[in-house]
Amino acid sequence: MGDSLVGKTAPSRTTGLGADVARHLLGSLSSHAVFMLDSEGTITAWPGPAVGQYGYDAETIVGEHVSELFAERGESDTDDAATIIPAEPIEGCLEVERWHERANGTVFWGTLTISPLVGPDADGFAAISQDETATKEYERMLERQNDRLKEFTDILAHDLRNPLEVIDGRLRLYAETGDEAHIETIDETTDRMARLVDDLLRVARQGDVVTDPEPTDLEAVVETAWQVVETAWQVVGTSPTATLEHHEIPSVSADADRLVELFENLFRNSVEHGHQRVTIHVGPLETGLYVEDDGPGIPTEHQDEVFEHGFTTSSGGSGYGLSVVRTIANAHGWDIRATDAESRGARFEITGIDFLE
Repeated sequence: MGDSLVGKTAPSRTTGLGADVARHLLGSLSSHAVFMLDSEGTITAWPGPAVGQYGYDAETIVGEHVSELFAERGESDTDDAATIIPAEPIEGCLEVERWHERANGTVFWGTLTISPLVGPDADGFAAISQDETATKEYERMLERQNDRLKEFTDILAHDLRNPLEVIDGRLRLYAETGDEAHIETIDETTDRMARLVDDLLRVARQGDVVTDPEPTDLEAVVETAWQVVETAWQVVGTSPTATLEHHEIPSVSADADRLVELFENLFRNSVEHGHQRVTIHVGPLETGLYVEDDGPGIPTEHQDEVFEHGFTTSSGGSGYGLSVVRTIANAHGWDIRATDAESRGARFEITGIDFLE
């Protein structure tokens, strides 16, 4: 069901409504607005249910074209509403799905069913208007839920891939060396995976909002995230020359595990797009912090798009990393934007943070 004018012929067992039946319907369907039109679409009868649904009294609306009931809803609704009245006889009925406007300016999504009157003296149409706003809102809710479910599963797969690589690599190293330290790393990694899963489930239930923040040492979070990323490089056999430099940043009230995840994704983004030869800086802002690198940067035309779910400028990228970053920042009530670093590399500024000291 779209937001524009849609005309369609609905199947019917009859070719129209008898005039007597139509007049009876005028006062018998309290849940619908039933009114009469002439052959040109002009409103000729406007009973009580129509007054109740639209708010127009009969003196105001009788004599007006039925198109006066429709709301203007942007460029997609530029269709000439007058064309809803068929020029040629039709079988069955015609359904028009559109936004309708009441006398007080409020709107509702409605289906207008237009049926030709039949009989020796019949001329014109019976129109039945049904308010289906609740149905449309339900459809929209389902669409949002489906989009959210897809985003959730994509993020889950993205964020679990890195620790799975760590486990796989440590298992191979343990098989080769028998060093128990690799088992300890696996144990730590599985604990982290469990926290990630629990947190993402919490995100799904709570609409991304962090409800139980705790005092968090940001410098410790940054160092932990960097260690996780470095460990992943080691176990998959890569040797990036990326380095991290960070300045003193005050503590914040936050979800520490989610912030580790945020910085992990920012660091991986810098390395992957900087061809593993970048220096990454983390430092404070007046009301936030920044993460920047001296890599190739982000083209200006893409700086607003990089946080969109699935957007990537790399043929091998997933497009989920920076989407995760924005989700986590927004979950804390913070804002994030991409801009240029002085070195012409990429710079991410997270603002709206209330530091604890």
